[in-house]
Amino acid sequence: MLDQRLVEADATDLDGLRKILAEQPEAEKLCPIGMKKIEIDHGAAAHVADAVRTLTTGTRVLMVSDATDILDVKGEKVKERVKALLDEKYTVEWLVIREEGGLVHCTPENAAKIQALLPEADCVVGVGSGTICDLCKYATYYADKEHPKALVVVQTALSVNAFSDNSSVMLFSGVKRTVHSRYPAVLLIDLDIVGAAPAEMNVSGYGDLIATWTAPVDWYLANVLGMNDRFHTAPSDMIRTQCRRLLKNSEKLAAGDAKTLGELANVLTLSGLSMGLANESSPASGSEHVMSHLIDMSSKVRHTGICYHGTQVAVSGIISCLLWDYLLHEFRPQDVQIDTCYPSEEEMKPRVLQAFDWLDEDHSAANECWSDYQKKLARWHEVQPQFEAFLKNFDAFKSQVADWVQPPAYIAECMHKANAPCRYSKLNYPVDAKTVRWAITNCHMMRNRFSIIDLLHFTGIWSDDFVEGILKKAEALDAGL
Repeated sequence: MLDQRLVEADATDLDGLRKILAEQPEAEKLCPIGMKKIEIDHGAAAHVADAVRTLTTGTRVLMVSDATDILDVKGEKVKERVKALLDEKYTVEWLVIREEGGLVHCTPENAAKIQALLPEADCVVGVGSGTICDLCKYATYYADKEHPKALVVVQTALSVNAFSDNSSVMLFSGVKRTVHSRYPAVLLIDLDIVGAAPAEMNVSGYGDLIATWTAPVDWYLANVLGMNDRFHTAPSDMIRTQCRRLLKNSEKLAAGDAKTLGELANVLTLSGLSMGLANESSPASGSEHVMSHLIDMSSKVRHTGICYHGTQVAVSGIISCLLWDYLLHEFRPQDVQIDTCYPSEEEMKPRVLQAFDWLDEDHSAANECWSDYQKKLARWHEVQPQFEAFLKNFDAFKSQVADWVQPPAYIAECMHKANAPCRYSKLNYPVDAKTVRWAITNCHMMRNRFSIIDLLHFTGIWSDDFVEGILKKAEALDAGL
C-alpha cells in the first residue's frame, strides 16, 4: 500500500525522508542517503562557503568547472561569483576542465585531472553541469573510497537527475557505464541560477523524468523474472505523484513559471535520491536510457555533438512507453515457445560484436558490451522457472503495474505542451534515422541490465520489422524519427 507520506516528499527535508523510509516494509533493501544537506531556494549559492565550513576545518578548496559561461537572473557570472564567495574565507584553486571541441566528457582521464589536485585540497566544490558533478563524485570517491574529500555541488541547471545520487555515468572504452561513486555532501540548487538557464536545459530535466513511466516498470519486470533482487516500491512512490503533476503543468513549464521550476527541482532531486536508495540507477534508468546511451556512444563516429541528455531520454521514453503499451495490451504469453527463448553464447556473441564493432577501430566498445551482456545472458538461462511463472501469472503482473505506466499518446501530448522535442531529428544535435534504428534495435545488447526489450528479444518478438512498427506508432504521435 502506498505510504501517503511519500507522495509529497520534500528533497530538502532529509531527516524527515529518512524517517519515512526507515518505516517502510523491507526497509533493509533501501540504502542510506549519504548527504548532509540539500538546499533548493533563491540565493542558495550564496551559502557555498558556509557549506564548506560544515564539512571541513581546512582552508583549501578545489573548485571544479568547465569553461562554459553561466549567468544568473541578474546577468552575473555564476562561476566567478562562487569563486569570489569562496575566496573570502578559503584559499581556492580553480580547475577548469577543457576538451578539444569544447564539450567535456565523463572519462577517467578527466577525473584524473581532479584527482591530481586532491592532495592539496580539503574540500571540492563542483560548479556546473551533470558532467562536472559526475566527474567530481567519481574522482573524489575513487581517490579514497574510505575517506573521500568533502564535496559541495552548486547545480546550475535542472538538466538531469544526476546531482543527488551516488553514481556516475562514465565513458570506458567509448561505452557508457553507470558506476557506483558517492553522493555530494551538500547540494545547492539556486533558483536564481537554474531559472536563468537556457529553457532547453530545464526542459531536458523534465525530459529525464519521462523515464519515471518506464524505468521502474523495467526494474519490477527484472525483479519478477529473477534478473534483479533489489526492487522496492519506495524509490518510485516518492516521485510518481509529483511527476504526474508536472505532466499536467507542462504548459507552465514551457512558460518558465517559477513555481513549476521549483517543483521540477524537487522532483529531479528526489529522482536522483531514488537511485541512491536502490544503490543502482534502475528506478530512473531503463530501456529509454540505453537507447540514449547508444546514440551518445555513436556521436564520435558520426562527428556530431552529444544532445541534451534529458531531451534525448524523453524521445526514447516515448518509444519505451509504446513498448510497454504493446506488452500490456498485445503480448500473448500463451504463444511463447519456452524452448526457443534461450539463445546460446555462440549465437549471441557475434551479434553483439557486430552491432558495436563500427564504433571504434580496436573493437574495445564491442568487447566491453559483450563482457557485460554475457553476464545477463548467463543469468537469463538460470531463471527459467521464474519466466514460466511470469507467463502463467501475466494478468496479475499487468494489474500490478497498471498504475505505474502512462499512455504513450498522453506522454507525447505533454511533451509537446512543454515545448520538449519529441523527435530525434529535432534534438539540439539532430540524430539521423539510420542511427536511431541502430540504437533502438541493438540497445538491449549493451549492458547487464534487464528491460522490456530483453523480454521481447528472448520471446522472439524483437526484430527489425517490430521496431519499424513501433516507429510508425510514434509517427502517429508526431514523435520518433
